[in-house]
Amino acid sequence: MRNCFYKRMRRICLLIILCILLPSARGFAFETRDDLRTAWRAIQRSGGNSPYARLPNSSTPYESGALTQDALLGALNVLNFVRETAQLDPVRLSDIYNAQCQNGALLLAALDTADHDPAQPKGMNSELYESGHRAAASSNIAKLNWMRPEILEEGILYFVRDDGDANLPELGHRRWVLNPSMGATGFGLANSETGMSYVLMYAHDLSNEPADHTYVAWPSEGWFPVELMHSHLAWSVSLDESIYDLDQSHILATLSEDSLRLNYHFDCTLGTGDGYAKLDRSAYGFGACAIFRPDFNGTAFADYLQNQVWHVRIDGLSLRQGGTTSIEYDVRMASLYVQAPVKVELDRQTLRLNSGETLQLYAMVVPNYADDLSIYWESSDEAVATVDPEGMVRAIGRGEATIFARSANGREDRCVVQVED
Repeated sequence: MRNCFYKRMRRICLLIILCILLPSARGFAFETRDDLRTAWRAIQRSGGNSPYARLPNSSTPYESGALTQDALLGALNVLNFVRETAQLDPVRLSDIYNAQCQNGALLLAALDTADHDPAQPKGMNSELYESGHRAAASSNIAKLNWMRPEILEEGILYFVRDDGDANLPELGHRRWVLNPSMGATGFGLANSETGMSYVLMYAHDLSNEPADHTYVAWPSEGWFPVELMHSHLAWSVSLDESIYDLDQSHILATLSEDSLRLNYHFDCTLGTGDGYAKLDRSAYGFGACAIFRPDFNGTAFADYLQNQVWHVRIDGLSLRQGGTTSIEYDVRMASLYVQAPVKVELDRQTLRLNSGETLQLYAMVVPNYADDLSIYWESSDEAVATVDPEGMVRAIGRGEATIFARSANGREDRCVVQVED
């Protein structure tokens, strides 16, 4: 009874604070881009070996098989990296969930179909079927047309991306992966006779008592792995319905990137705007979900790249304790891998000036998603021409000088300057 009382008091205190302070800064999951990369490199992967400790058999006599510990840990570590990126608690492996999910993967492979309510195959005993059916009904499911040792890890990334227009209206796989209340999970994998791979991740565990999250966003605030976001994927913000009164809210989302001069507006409540928009109230994971995807047709935008900073704002949120509020945060796109400059390009290759004249040179690092876009300037003969740190050239005396523009890793372009009296 005392624990219930303290939980209610904590929730009441949180509501009071939210009414006064929302939106509040949550901080970043990773302080720097290097921290993000370090966390990714630290993941213990499956090692390129077979994920099977014992091969399953998807035809009679049915055999569930078993996964190696390396394969299970690799999938768990990728899942926890994704959750850490979204500022969520890590989860643990459950032997019970692992066994159920392995039975579920076998069941789907035997039927060669991805189904949350699969039928019982002929010749499969009831105990195996019932265990597999429970897993299929309670798990994220992926049917993949390839098989690699890392396929469980790839399945986790597939779930959080939630590709395909069929998944777009709910993004249910993503929302289960990013459920703050998840405390444990399990994985399963089996192959059908046609070569399809069936990946399961148990998703209905609610054993964690998480820190209070008013919302869960993906892509998430702070440094975000650009490899996990593409132009055909949607943005999502799941909302705690004990905090927000969504019946009284009119949710408007704004997505912008200043350097690209892109600005998109969505009415999630009405389902209108500059692309796809929806407020989904289905019970997937954590709360209702504002979903929006920009329509980039007619723009020069190709894809999300490192160095882009996207600003997200959610307006029109009514609080259950009264009043309204907004959510606002920045997403800093960063690659999980070092992106080195390939070349430097100057806007001029030759230049003629009279003594005393000045002219601004412009240079850019290619590609524009390189880690370091710095330009370093140098003149071969400062008695003829000088150049300042911003690329401004000043003619000094008669002669010829070469102006160099260099990247941080030594790539360069040059402009030859002729100076006359």
